[in-house]
Amino acid sequence: MARRHRRGGRRPDGPGVWVPDLLVLTDERTERPPDIRPLPAFRGGDTLWITPRHAAMTYLVLHRPHLGLTFDDFATWGPLDLDRESVDEGDEADEERYGPVGAELEKRDAPPRYTRPARELPALLQDTDLLVRTDFGDDTAWAALVEPVRRPPHSDVIDDFGPYLRFVDDPAFAGATPEQVMAQLRFGDQEDVSDVLLIADALTLSTPGKPVLAVPVAEDTGLTFLVEPEEVGTMIANLGVGNQGLSWSPMPATASARPSGSASRSEGWPMSWR
Repeated sequence: MARRHRRGGRRPDGPGVWVPDLLVLTDERTERPPDIRPLPAFRGGDTLWITPRHAAMTYLVLHRPHLGLTFDDFATWGPLDLDRESVDEGDEADEERYGPVGAELEKRDAPPRYTRPARELPALLQDTDLLVRTDFGDDTAWAALVEPVRRPPHSDVIDDFGPYLRFVDDPAFAGATPEQVMAQLRFGDQEDVSDVLLIADALTLSTPGKPVLAVPVAEDTGLTFLVEPEEVGTMIANLGVGNQGLSWSPMPATASARPSGSASRSEGWPMSWR
């Protein structure tokens, strides 16, 4: 697994030598748990289990800086013991330790799936946090979303989150799925940018309260959650400086159906397989 054109893989010894970021295989153990079909994966001295869907979602952000730290976490969460007969055997504690990374994605009713867009989408430089509009049927609804995101009415610390968040209002992204938008990210060198992509789709702009779809682009790729517009600025600011992680939930969210082929909204934020 390597993306040559976007920092994927490493070239340690000169021309013609390519070291993949992650080597993913399949063997007789893959089909034994048919609901998740885990794949043995290798990176340097680390070995781990990863599900096909999570491997695909990780590929979309393989060019992300510091992704090696994410792979280190994968090796901790889903280590591969080459002496085990299968991953679906053992006591409960052992199963929790050896759970394949991404098992949650494989069990969802509407799992995420990347499909090639009908037209080429522009690249998105994530040198700051992004809120990307993907529905263009109601400009008034978009304006009504931007205002509380930028200037939350009850913020005690920051009056205007505009300098920390770029609002992408480009019709080229009309109808794009979360996975298609995620694949267009190009990561900058800013240290205080959160590991979350924000999307305003048709459901966001037509739902009372306009909850924003949040798409993690680090460990939790493929899972999504909702956040109220007034909470967006505080969330990205705290995620960016490491004051909180995605396991911290300030408010519940309402589950909504998603179109086929796009990521599902999760009830509460975030939903994690860990």
